[in-house]
Amino acid sequence: MNHRDSLKLLFPTEIVGVFDDDITLEGKHLDAAQVSAEGLLDEMFPDRTYSLLKDWERVCGLIPETDAPLQMRRNAVVKKLRELGGLSKSYFIALAASFGWTITIDEFLPFMSGWSRAGDWINDELVRWIWRVNVDGFAIYSFRAGMSVTGELLTWWTGNDALETLIEELKPAHTAVIFNYE
Repeated sequence: MNHRDSLKLLFPTEIVGVFDDDITLEGKHLDAAQVSAEGLLDEMFPDRTYSLLKDWERVCGLIPETDAPLQMRRNAVVKKLRELGGLSKSYFIALAASFGWTITIDEFLPFMSGWSRAGDWINDELVRWIWRVNVDGFAIYSFRAGMSVTGELLTWWTGNDALETLIEELKPAHTAVIFNYE
């Protein structure tokens, strides 16, 4: 039953003429409002959103690439919302893997008596706050029904600058990161 018929049932007598036209117009507006409200049910979940995706990205502090596909943008929002944080090597390796990159992390140590041996690098004390991210390849995405939209590429990969931005945003503030692409 549409809203026009529901509104007619509220009146004690039958409505005709101009009043019937008014009820029809109001019923159309209420039907449109219901369709819009049902559409918002999908928009409230970031993995199904389409028209409110820019708002989700704004709330999460994300700036998508200019030609970023829908699937990649939705994944970035979902991952940002699920992110718990961490300071360990394993956290950053798992974070990069969740976005499709394979990385390893090297931490540097200063030369220390009793710990270091002949032939080791003689590093300064400040090297303790530097770590190196070794990146192997690119993050590759594939077109997926229900996750991608018409007109997107069947396969695409993100540039490594997205990985650099991600790690730079989440790294401890007192550290410096060196990126090594193999």
